[in-house]
Amino acid sequence: MKIKTPIIPSIYTIIMDYKPYSLEWSRKRYLSEAIQQYFDADASVETILEDIVDVLEQNASSYRSKADKFEEVLNKLK
Repeated sequence: MKIKTPIIPSIYTIIMDYKPYSLEWSRKRYLSEAIQQYFDADASVETILEDIVDVLEQNASSYRSKADKFEEVLNKLK
């Protein structure tokens, strides 16, 4: 007697190119959840893109500020 196994739909097939609970897994999970919130709220593509640009610009500004402080210290050491 053969036992029939359930067929798992392809939407449940997950190809993981990273280890579960790794840094990569966490990043992809949080990004996926954030993107899903935009779709749940029916946000426009322009809103999504503007938000991404805003976040990247804020980070770039913060890193520039930190780099300027490092340069200032280096210049005073010379």
